Amino acid sequence: MPGLKGAERLKHVREVLGAQHLKDSLAVKALLAAGVIAIVALMFPRGQSIEFRYSVGSIWMEEDFIPSFSFPIYKPDAKYRREVAAAADSVPPVFHRNVAAATELDSLRHFVSNVARVVSLQLRSRRWNIHPPATAEQRREAARDSTSTANETRLLGILFNESEWALLERLLAPGGHLRPDAVRSLDEFLVGCLSRAYARGILDVQKKKLTHTYLSLRQNTLEVPVPVDSFIDLDEAAALVEHECGDRFSKQVDLAALLAKIALEFVSPTVLEDPAATKQEIVIAQSRIPQTLGVVQAGERIIAKHDRVTPDAKLKIDSYLRASIERGGGQSTLVQWLGQALHVAAVLSLFGIYLFLFRKWIFHDNSRLLLISILILFVGAVAFVTLQINSTLPVEYLIVLPVASMLLAIIFDSRVAFYGTVVLSFLVAGIQGNNYTIGLASIVAGAFAVYTVRDIKDRTQIFRSLLFIFLGYTITIVAVGLEQYEPVSRIVVQIGFAGVNALVSPVLTFGFLIFFERAFRVTTDLTLLELSDFNHPLLRELSEKAPSTFHHAVIVGTLSEAAAEATHANAILARVGSYYHDIGKTLRPDYYVENQFTAKNVHDRLTPQMSALILTSHVKEGVELGQRYKLPSVILDFIPQHHGTTLISVFYDKALKQKGRKQEVRETDFRYPGPRPQTKEAGIVMLADAIEATARSLDDPTPAHLERVIDETVKRRFMDGQLDECELTLRDLTKIREAFLRILLGIHHTRMKYPGQKEEETEAPPAEGEVQGSGIE
Repeated sequence: MPGLKGAERLKHVREVLGAQHLKDSLAVKALLAAGVIAIVALMFPRGQSIEFRYSVGSIWMEEDFIPSFSFPIYKPDAKYRREVAAAADSVPPVFHRNVAAATELDSLRHFVSNVARVVSLQLRSRRWNIHPPATAEQRREAARDSTSTANETRLLGILFNESEWALLERLLAPGGHLRPDAVRSLDEFLVGCLSRAYARGILDVQKKKLTHTYLSLRQNTLEVPVPVDSFIDLDEAAALVEHECGDRFSKQVDLAALLAKIALEFVSPTVLEDPAATKQEIVIAQSRIPQTLGVVQAGERIIAKHDRVTPDAKLKIDSYLRASIERGGGQSTLVQWLGQALHVAAVLSLFGIYLFLFRKWIFHDNSRLLLISILILFVGAVAFVTLQINSTLPVEYLIVLPVASMLLAIIFDSRVAFYGTVVLSFLVAGIQGNNYTIGLASIVAGAFAVYTVRDIKDRTQIFRSLLFIFLGYTITIVAVGLEQYEPVSRIVVQIGFAGVNALVSPVLTFGFLIFFERAFRVTTDLTLLELSDFNHPLLRELSEKAPSTFHHAVIVGTLSEAAAEATHANAILARVGSYYHDIGKTLRPDYYVENQFTAKNVHDRLTPQMSALILTSHVKEGVELGQRYKLPSVILDFIPQHHGTTLISVFYDKALKQKGRKQEVRETDFRYPGPRPQTKEAGIVMLADAIEATARSLDDPTPAHLERVIDETVKRRFMDGQLDECELTLRDLTKIREAFLRILLGIHHTRMKYPGQKEEETEAPPAEGEVQGSGIE
């Protein structure tokens, strides 16, 4: 951490150690395990844990079913809900009389009287206009009349235009004088018209919105059923008033419309709906619907072994389960939940022990354990939701367990995926009420899904699993169906639901894979294959600026891949890591001998210390360049680890020869900063890098020379302790040497010399230090 002050460096170290502690914290592991166990246990069904999910027509494979306690026979939920809904629909709406509506007739009489007064005032005002007031008293009287006219008109509450006032004036004051008999006649007509509408009873809702032919009219404490057609609604009341006005003044259409306008202002509903009372009646009607059909006595046999499940037997079995839940199944809910939690813990412990013993790199990474936990909870949640769906259809076959199987295979490996599939299938079976059939189907379909993506080469290959998932479910469904004498129609329906699962699973896997890669920074083989494309910007830049380094990286990739396959390491990771291990050389390619195409070597004019500093800088610069291009951390690790802490011996020896009396040469200045290889793949790339560089410098790469180069390089790295921190064994090193030799013999095979071609003398291979000193590494 050059350039950091002491306090800053200490803070950085603490942050790194803290992150590392959380990554492998036992407390985090325990919290994660406890959370998953508790949540999954809550998804298990309450009550009896026996599986009674037998369909009508299937064969009862258990012992004779004889309950130990009496219980009611409950109606099927669907039937009971239909009866309750029918009871609610059968209740007519409740109405009551609107006593306040009777006052509208008095209001209408008062309005007619006020209109007559306004007409009288308007006539007087018109006379003052014709005969202007001559005296002061007359002027005061005219002003009072004008003011009264304005106030009375405003207080009417109904606005009339000039033509309407003219009609009213002709009706009430023919000849220019208000006639009391005309006022009385208008009053009687309007009140009579409105009284006839009120006598019918006016509803406050439209009749077409009422679904019943009768309504319940509440009178005091009694409710009387009355036909809806015996009432009118507001629309019908308006039509009735308009019709009477039209009949009375058939030759005076404008006057008829004006009188209808006045009457309609005083039309109010006389019969009001009472929603609260209606709701209360509905509750009473629903409470009268019985939930049971009878009683099963304790000791009464419900069904015998090998009998066919009839609708009556299925109803009694379902009633027994419901009664068991209501009774608490003979144990408290907490005790049952503890038992289910132990059930889940026992199943998950198998997976945890496997990871601890055989996949330590997963067990010691809490982020990977969190990813697995998310998949477990996702599958469990889907299983729980399907259990809550009250349907006779086989919705349990919509549990997309193959999604988790494929994701585990792609993100980790096929063995982890298969083991995880088995564990998830047990949990799904438990959540579904110990459903053996769905557990077996999940194992088979999930295993088939794992095998289809085991050696996945591109993302579209995920969709190839569709056929195999469907095949896995179909085989299990048919096998169990024939064994249990299931009707052919039910087997076909189950296969149909399995087909939907097979269609949806690859799509979900494709989407979840992208999410997990980004959220958890997971580097899958698919990611590595995409990075192996030579059109990647970094590799294109390397091939353009440092073509010989790029060629070297490609050959190192071939060597590393062969050695990784021989030692059961990740061959794709080794090859892709090889492609990027020297990307730091793109910044100063001329300082590395493979990219020097002239006789001059730039290191001749530099001090040994400066040359060593430049060579080691390509490690740090390569890491920074990779981070800029967002390379995964597993690829970035190859950049510093492929050199480890090796010594740049040529420049170190050169410095020793040049040192004076006052100059001290430190070996650490001529070593790469490290770290040493931490994985098999990094160790293989270290060996491949050094061996390819040395082999390329051979003038006569005979099998003997190549074998000697390989042996000496491997021995030198081993003796220098560079392989101490990775998992390569002596047996692995032997396999690596054999794989390297096989590839190098194919690259440097002997060719036939053409006539006239000058024979070249065979020279012994140079020591590795000379090659290193020239700047190849």
